[in-house]
Amino acid sequence: MFDMNMVQLVVDVGNTRIKLAVLEQFWADDESSFRKLPKCFGCFAYEADEPIQWAEIRELIEDGTKHWSRSLISGSHPSDMNQLAHDWSPQFQEPRVIHNAFELPVRLEVEHPETVGLDRIMNVMAVNRLRDPNRWALIVDTGTATTIDVVSPEGAFQGGAILPGYELAAHSLHEYTHLLPLISMEEILKEQPDVIGCNTNQAVRSGLIWGQVGAVNEIVSRISDKLTEKTGAEGEYYLTGGAASLLQPHLDSPFQFYPHLTLQGLGSLE
Repeated sequence: MFDMNMVQLVVDVGNTRIKLAVLEQFWADDESSFRKLPKCFGCFAYEADEPIQWAEIRELIEDGTKHWSRSLISGSHPSDMNQLAHDWSPQFQEPRVIHNAFELPVRLEVEHPETVGLDRIMNVMAVNRLRDPNRWALIVDTGTATTIDVVSPEGAFQGGAILPGYELAAHSLHEYTHLLPLISMEEILKEQPDVIGCNTNQAVRSGLIWGQVGAVNEIVSRISDKLTEKTGAEGEYYLTGGAASLLQPHLDSPFQFYPHLTLQGLGSLE
């Protein structure tokens, strides 16, 4: 059930950015919520050292018809999560900070569950509300790192693959060579590059863009084959993250794009 008169503020604290969303309140035990995620009224992103514009967030629902129900903080950067909770605006409910993977309702079928990034688990929470319960799922999230995560037909997180995201790969090429320039995220997000770069910048952009596409397609293909053979079931594919627009046109599998998947997963927590 979704309560359109109540809204919640959820926060994903990443390694380079803090993302906040205002979502409708969500009650996961109601049948009407099946295969749905809480509606997003607005999303905000800040650099890790940038001040949060609390008034701008609050203005989203200052129409007298909606009320704040709760605030949730989670993510992959514990110290920044704690700092944000300390600096939290009194205009909003005191936040519940989720540090521990075991606070989230996902079975973790991996060797060291305590080390799994909370953002990956939040993605699984969201996908478990969307997918056919008889199918496994793959989630590609393009952030600082690109993660490719496996969800079993039973809804468990079973691991996956992690590779450098576009921006991290660009910084690595620049910092560990003497002559290669730093390609900014703004440049990376420009129009699709020719695969044959005619200068150094173009060659680096080609490698960043097409290398990521090739790596993701290869990993997804190999995981899909293995899961289909193991389960005898078909799968579903979900895409999220800040650079998803670069990947989506070139992915071989039928990915469904959800720009706020991680935040909506957190917002579906009971």
